[in-house]
Amino acid sequence: MKEYQQKYVVRTIIYSRVTMVILFFFLILFIRTIVGLNDKRINASILREESALLRKDLEEKVVKATEKEESIKTERGFETYVRTTYPVVQKGEGVIVVYDAPTSLVTPVREDMTVWERLLVLWHKFIPK
Repeated sequence: MKEYQQKYVVRTIIYSRVTMVILFFFLILFIRTIVGLNDKRINASILREESALLRKDLEEKVVKATEKEESIKTERGFETYVRTTYPVVQKGEGVIVVYDAPTSLVTPVREDMTVWERLLVLWHKFIPK
């Protein structure tokens, strides 16, 4: 009889409302933790995909840069690079460089300088930076 009474006491404690509320509270905390971890997993997978795309783009840029570097190492490639990058011609070539865009590299030159510009030129001659 004593064993039955002890089992009855244990069952009443386990199935009491307070115990059920505590277990429900722990269940809510457990579910909340799982949802938070799932959100972090989703964010990590998104970041992994973005970094994979970025890495692929960077690898392609490295391949293009090494190809360009290899072509610049040759004399003909260097000349082509310089001519396409800067408006340069060799001596003796009858080349006229025409700039169509208003944002061209060449700016118009004024013939006269103002007094302040002349003073600045003199200042920079005597006091270098």
